Amino acid sequence: MVVARSFGSRPQSGRPAGRFGGGRGRFQARRKVCAFCADKNITIDYKDTARLSRYISERGKINPRRRSGTCARHQRVLATAIKQARTIALLPFVPEHIRLAGSFWTMSPAVPKAAETGIENKSTVMPVQDQVQTAVEETVDIVVNPSQE
Repeated sequence: MVVARSFGSRPQSGRPAGRFGGGRGRFQARRKVCAFCADKNITIDYKDTARLSRYISERGKINPRRRSGTCARHQRVLATAIKQARTIALLPFVPEHIRLAGSFWTMSPAVPKAAETGIENKSTVMPVQDQVQTAVEETVDIVVNPSQE
């Protein structure tokens, strides 16, 4: 004789009853509405850098529609305005932390390499521009006075 086992109040879906995903429809995803369509008084202007910078990521990329919540028409206008503001230097192409720590020594033949001039790592207390000025002055001294090596 086979006896059927009872699982008590356990649901048939395989999930335990209670707080682990048993309920449905608690939070409904709210649809993003384009801010420019909702408020007709807002215009996209390439000179309004405060508004345009909200649609640029921290890496300097233009945020996509799914993140910014704009419609297709306004996303195109927004991208054009951001590109126009970058072209006339109202907005940066590259974020500031990359501009400050960028590879400065790599391929520039006019500036001597750091190892040859005796300058320490770029991350020293002295800013990069001061290091370049020091390196140029040392190079000029070596070229002008070659006997002082």
